[in-house]
Amino acid sequence: MGWKVSLIIIENEKNFANEFALLKAIGKPKYRFDREWRLVDCISPDDKSISIGYYNGNLIISDGYQITNNSLEGKDFLNLTREENELVSLFPNSEIITIACHSAINYHAYSLISKSVKRRLKIATPNEFIEYGERFEEENAIYSKANFESNEVYWIDENYDEKLTEDQLMEEFTFKIAERRLGVLLEDADELLERTKFRKYVPSNQVQQTKNRQVKISKESLKWIKYGVILLLIMIWQILKRKI
Repeated sequence: MGWKVSLIIIENEKNFANEFALLKAIGKPKYRFDREWRLVDCISPDDKSISIGYYNGNLIISDGYQITNNSLEGKDFLNLTREENELVSLFPNSEIITIACHSAINYHAYSLISKSVKRRLKIATPNEFIEYGERFEEENAIYSKANFESNEVYWIDENYDEKLTEDQLMEEFTFKIAERRLGVLLEDADELLERTKFRKYVPSNQVQQTKNRQVKISKESLKWIKYGVILLLIMIWQILKRKI
């Protein structure tokens, strides 16, 4: 299975649930609630939606690379972005993990904020490798299985006896980092993916557009119902006429 994922996972010890304050913090104050859906449906949204859910003591934001892109691609050493500063103002003592990965291009990145300080940032692609801060235990466990030759770091795929470079270990890194907070690997997280409800928020104009489409569909449906009733009455009249 291919994965395209971008998540912000926030330790939520105080059961914070003010989602409009959260949307304001990440620069989406005009977003409005649209509907509930599952993480499996919103883990890679094809619109500008923001989805918020709660799992295993964490608040989870699925953002379609809108916020994570700023956090992970800014490459501004370990400085906090504007959105990260706003998040740590809401969760000053929490651990905040941001992950993103895209299997089609062998890309993965992640960061770790702990008690309002960004302690780790890593980006890996086929052509680029950037890291700041000290590696933490989940990473060290993966690196302990690596081979080091000159400037090359690689892992051996035991099934095919071939070398794997760091960008090819997308799931191994990002899923393991996410497991630090979720308590489960995403690929094994049926409860989270399939049964945990997320609340979808979209820009205000999209809500109105959806309502307009629903009204239009309702009008179209009524029109065809009316035509159907007329046709039925004509058929009944013709049957009665023949009997007479």
